Amino acid sequence: MSIRLGPFTGGRLLLLASLCLNVALGAYIGAQWAQAEWAPKTVATTMPMRLIERVAQRLPPADADILHRIAEAKRPQMQPLQQDYTAALMKTLRLAGQPELDKPALRAAIQDARDKRVKIGDAVIETFVETLEHISAKGRRQLVGDFFR
Repeated sequence: MSIRLGPFTGGRLLLLASLCLNVALGAYIGAQWAQAEWAPKTVATTMPMRLIERVAQRLPPADADILHRIAEAKRPQMQPLQQDYTAALMKTLRLAGQPELDKPALRAAIQDARDKRVKIGDAVIETFVETLEHISAKGRRQLVGDFFR
C-alpha cells in the first residue's frame, strides 16, 4: 500500500518531516550555544552548600543542626571566596572560547581558578573540622561508618 498525495509520496513526507525536525533542533542548539553567559553559575555558586547538605543528611538530626549552624556562621566568609572562584572560572571559559587561543593567558586563568577553588575548599574543610569537634561520637561514627565496612 502506498500513500500518494499529489507529488508527495510517503517517503517524501517522512523526509520533509525529518528535515523540519532537524532544522528545529539545530535552531534550538544554536540558540543555546550562542547565549553569552552559558556557564554553570548556579552550580558553581551553590557547590559548598550542596556538599554540606549531603553530609548533613548522613548525620543524626541534632548533629545536622550543628553542621547547619556552623555553615551558616561561615557563609559570609565562604560567599566572597565562591564568587571569586566563579569569576575565575568564567574568565577561563571566555579565554578558552576565543577564536585565537592565548595559551599563556589560558594557563594563568586556569591556575588562578585552581587557586581560588583551593581557598573555597579550605573554608569548607574548616567548616567540617569545626563541626567534628562539636558533634556526637555517634554522629562521627555514622558519618564515616560506610568507609570502613
